[in-house]
Amino acid sequence: MKPRFQYVAPDDVVIEGIPAAGMTICAATGRALGRLRGFIIDAAEQHIRYLVVRGSGLFAETRLLPFSLPQVDFNRRVIEIDVSDQQLWQLRHFTPQALLT
Repeated sequence: MKPRFQYVAPDDVVIEGIPAAGMTICAATGRALGRLRGFIIDAAEQHIRYLVVRGSGLFAETRLLPFSLPQVDFNRRVIEIDVSDQQLWQLRHFTPQALLT
């Protein structure tokens, strides 16, 4: 049986002719959340469900953030998602390993 969620590397995704690798993820408020490290695809529904984001700083972790109402700024290489500070707090320990294992 095929797993429901699958990881896709950003090198394998091109958005309107621009590679997704190295894009920055920001909240709708403009706050930088980290660098894109991949996508989690819902195989059953065939769409992106989560972004795999590596935060900044020495002790930053990689976590999953919802791919909700994304806005892509190609010039700045930024994907902006509609996520609140409360949602970020609730998702602080939601990692790719927690979902994929």
